Amino acid sequence: MVNLAKRMRNFQPKLLAVQYGRGAAVLPPPPAPQLTRLVMRYPRLSWAVSNHGPRIFAKESLPRLKYHNPTLPIRVEDSNASQMELTFESTDEASLEVLKNQNDNKQYGDEWSEVQSKPQSAVDASAPSSTSPSLPIFTRNGTLPLNDKDPKDIWRWFQKTTSCKDVTRTEQDEILRRQLQAFSVKAAHDRQLVKVGMDDLRKQKADLKRAREAAERLTSEA
Repeated sequence: MVNLAKRMRNFQPKLLAVQYGRGAAVLPPPPAPQLTRLVMRYPRLSWAVSNHGPRIFAKESLPRLKYHNPTLPIRVEDSNASQMELTFESTDEASLEVLKNQNDNKQYGDEWSEVQSKPQSAVDASAPSSTSPSLPIFTRNGTLPLNDKDPKDIWRWFQKTTSCKDVTRTEQDEILRRQLQAFSVKAAHDRQLVKVGMDDLRKQKADLKRAREAAERLTSEA
């Protein structure tokens, strides 16, 4: 039970770190345009300063976004081109048209494809026929260059583009966060006290060893 409690204490901070923070947001439901794919590309094996922002965003923000939107396909690819590509779908063509105008393109440098009609899947002959035809589905891609961009700027663009809503910390989780923080501070203090005690013990042993060696030398010289 002690080991289980210890594992829970170690797990809870990690869970809270995924549940809240930059990237912890819920995507809007229909009729808003639906984000159907997110792809991040940057040189994953290169540690250039220009890739620091995308690397931090992929490591910290994407897991939070995936946690709160588990059905959203997210991919991180190794590529010389550093960019984030979002794919949206909607039955309302006009809602996709205004996506480009939601951001200051001069500030972010994002680029948008033209709105296209998504090909409908082939009709299953064995499926019952429907009297009402299916609505056409439209799609559009937005691409944000990531070179030299801070994680805050990347997230700000994503928020404005998708109209996602940040997840606010519940009162219960805030209490838990403070308790874990207090426990961490106390644990650090306790470790310091143990270290001081161990250092004193080592010093006492060293002093005792030197005293014995001095006594042995006096005995041999007598």
